Amino acid sequence: MCESSVYLVKGNEKTMVMQEAARLQVFEGGVVCVSSLGERLELADVEIADANLIKHEIVLRPRGA
Repeated sequence: MCESSVYLVKGNEKTMVMQEAARLQVFEGGVVCVSSLGERLELADVEIADANLIKHEIVLRPRGA
């Protein structure tokens, strides 16, 4: 499968926010994660810090961090 785990990094903490995200939509002020089952998670005031497609891992961070 092509899904990726999505993590949010704050300081030294890395927390998984969605295990099998199939799509990320960037909007002004944040990101919407969508799973292959249609589950949606909207995260405000974050930006993409890293997208490692080999590891199927996407890391988000607070905007401006």
